[in-house]
Amino acid sequence: MRLLSLFVVLLASISLARPAAPAVVFDDGHYTLAFEDQATLPDGEAGDAIAEFTLPGESVDNWSKLFAFHAYPEMGDDPLAAVETVGKVVKETNKDANYAIVTNDKTGEAIIDFLTWAPESDVMEFNVFKYARSADGRGLVAMQYAQHIKLVEIDVEGMRALRQRTVDEMATEDMTQAQDYFAKKRGRSASNAPQNGEPALARAGRDD
Repeated sequence: MRLLSLFVVLLASISLARPAAPAVVFDDGHYTLAFEDQATLPDGEAGDAIAEFTLPGESVDNWSKLFAFHAYPEMGDDPLAAVETVGKVVKETNKDANYAIVTNDKTGEAIIDFLTWAPESDVMEFNVFKYARSADGRGLVAMQYAQHIKLVEIDVEGMRALRQRTVDEMATEDMTQAQDYFAKKRGRSASNAPQNGEPALARAGRDD
């Protein structure tokens, strides 16, 4: 009986010591980490990386709203050039889609928001991306907010309000959240080097 009690206490202490999963609060939504992945460059350095956060009860394969961190170590160091490239891709993918860009001269950060949709679909996807230089000088990091919207669920005024609210909130988001997240992952992967070309970050949540 005493041995069982000690075992239960040991399990409890291990559980308490386990770090909590990263979380994000945005536009009154509480998001928890659902998926992460990172490429490894030929020289062994960390490549492009992503961490996706979902609402309770949702997944990266079935979501209404999504938040994500991105790392682009080989993308250059110009946030404005990055959002301009995103805008070109949006227009190439959907010529009827529109986007807007906002820059911060003090921080060098740049934001792009856009609304796009697939042909014949009644669901639109609204996105807000914010790009900043990486803290370690290797490329860029970005934050992303995405939301699926059915045409019958929102009117023009509602869409304008959503855009204004989320762009304003993204502008105030501290990019060190994403920078610190990937910095910690790089530190962890340095002590746990990937084997046989596997990603330095562990996959969680999906297998594609």
